[in-house]
Amino acid sequence: MEAWPLERRVIGPMLRDRAEAHPDRPLLRIGALDQSVGDFNASVNRVAALLARLGVGPGGKVALMLGNSAEFLWGWFACGKLGAIYVPINTDYRGDILAYQLAKADVTHLLIEADWLDRLIAVADHLPALTHVLVRGGNGVAALKGRTLTPIAAAAAEHDREPDARPHYTDPHAISFTSGTTGPSKGVLASNCHVMTFALDWARCVGLVPADRLHSCLPQFHAIATWLGFLPSLMIGAHVTVVERFSASQFWDEVRAAEATIAHGIFSMIPILLKQPARPDDATQPARRFYIGQQNDAFEKRFNCRIIEVFGSTETGIVTYTPLDAERRRGSCGLFNTDTFDVALVDDADNIVGPGEVGEIVVRPRQPFAMLGEYYNMPRESLAAFRNQWFHTGDSARRDADGYVYFVDRKKDAIRRRGENISSFEVESVVNRIPEVLECAAVAVKSDLGEDEVKVCIVRAPGKALTAAQVWEFCDAQMPRFWVPRYLAFLDALPKTPNQKIQKYLLREADGAGDLHDRGERAGSARRGAAGA
Repeated sequence: MEAWPLERRVIGPMLRDRAEAHPDRPLLRIGALDQSVGDFNASVNRVAALLARLGVGPGGKVALMLGNSAEFLWGWFACGKLGAIYVPINTDYRGDILAYQLAKADVTHLLIEADWLDRLIAVADHLPALTHVLVRGGNGVAALKGRTLTPIAAAAAEHDREPDARPHYTDPHAISFTSGTTGPSKGVLASNCHVMTFALDWARCVGLVPADRLHSCLPQFHAIATWLGFLPSLMIGAHVTVVERFSASQFWDEVRAAEATIAHGIFSMIPILLKQPARPDDATQPARRFYIGQQNDAFEKRFNCRIIEVFGSTETGIVTYTPLDAERRRGSCGLFNTDTFDVALVDDADNIVGPGEVGEIVVRPRQPFAMLGEYYNMPRESLAAFRNQWFHTGDSARRDADGYVYFVDRKKDAIRRRGENISSFEVESVVNRIPEVLECAAVAVKSDLGEDEVKVCIVRAPGKALTAAQVWEFCDAQMPRFWVPRYLAFLDALPKTPNQKIQKYLLREADGAGDLHDRGERAGSARRGAAGA
């Protein structure tokens, strides 16, 4: 792989250099649009000129609330060229959470779809810093409570000229909000170097080469789609096809149409794709790697596609992975990424634990500016995360004698029952094997007997019937006794964060939403109990 010294890990100049060296190399297909590296650079320069004319400069905060589109990518890289900070916003947001993130990040300029302007109008009074709104689609220019609305399409009339700004690898590049699974979402302040180091580590994990073609169906406000997809492809010289959203029924046909060698995905997509009707050409699709998930023999055999296992986060980058030429171990998320980080597993007092013991994953960089600098405008949370000179991920894992790491659970998601610790992840892995289950989430609920009871929330596969009695029968046969859930709740959908993590705190109340079934207090202590229909 090409050497990338720290001083070259700067988003805007990297694009300029790529366009000068390889202007005609195919880069992007999105809808009916095909762009080479040179075409893409010219579009970015025009958007940068428009933003600069509207007052964006180094350190400015520009939010992007756009569907999967070329305009999102142009706006993102335009910020990189201007030395501004881009703030990706979940396209489902509205109300308090939309106002919170825009205000928390001190956003002054916003790129938004015309169809979502009503959401912005509803919270505009809470956004005194917001001065300019650039709109994709819609009919012309209007006024929004004292702000001028400018069509993003106006950038087409600007000149293709490189901006004068000279951003540095240490400069902030993004404020990317975390999932907010346990409290208010936190804005990760990521430098140019952090984002590009993350991208380079991803390229190494998947073995990205210039001949590769990536199919990406994930939303562009998601770091996988951008930092771990489009960006490394541009850096290495690969091609990217972007589609609007994930479709289980169309996924592999889209991969074929893109002639993709790498397919973007997330953990929850694997069981969903496996539950699609089998096709005779399942194994002949062109993608040979699927990022990201846990090794699954049924998936890999049926689709002839290796799942790439890693552990990482927006705050850190890729902390563990299995090198492509190394032994894979079932259930493991790989080995420590010692090229980029020092990593350890520690107890609650930050003492390093031994092989086989469960500890929290903690991280610190071996290279400067290779992970987050802080949670933006949240000094207390920043200090808490970085105690004892380690960044605390909040995730628990164990490590075997050969150094392979096995994710156990989020510390806050751990379940303790009858004196035993239970991994919600492992409970979910069993329940997800039921053919009629589309997806599920295991959570702890308070027990009258002390400690926790296990509750599993289930979404049935479309068109499938499944009773609580059938689930309990399967669990009795496949789980240790103390894992077997007392509560089962059937829901139409699981609440999720912008990057599709399940918001378990919304599921923990035993009498919460959904069709709830209670097996009784003795569930998990005996093989049989009162099973609801």
